[in-house]
Amino acid sequence: MTRQRDLALGAVAFLAANLLHGLDHLRQGLGGLTPEVLAGGSVLTVAAVATLVLVLRGSPRAPLAAAVVGLWSALGVAASHLAPHWSAFSDPYPDLDVDALSWVVMLAEIAAALTLGVLGLRELRARAMPGRWLSGSTS
Repeated sequence: MTRQRDLALGAVAFLAANLLHGLDHLRQGLGGLTPEVLAGGSVLTVAAVATLVLVLRGSPRAPLAAAVVGLWSALGVAASHLAPHWSAFSDPYPDLDVDALSWVVMLAEIAAALTLGVLGLRELRARAMPGRWLSGSTS
């Protein structure tokens, strides 16, 4: 039951960080964002909500959703905000005049997404090899 609780906490943390990031964009003003960045952020929020619902319902698909949504979101947010401008999905913070709060919130979302993804992978692995996982054996 501990892994299920961890997955639920990870899903809640990711949704919270995602919502804070969205609120931070509102605080900064949406005028400089491309429609693609706005749509991408909206898709991440819907995916975060859907993942949390799956986890809370105990769906057998929850770990896969957590792994995919978490890892994909971490990659997407990092590509959008940390990488140099590369497409309409770019909103590179190094090129913008954003404050420390914006950086902290964005990095927290990446960290929460990575955590969710790893927790999802951990649960998938545990389900694939239940005896080895419980025994703690790695050989």
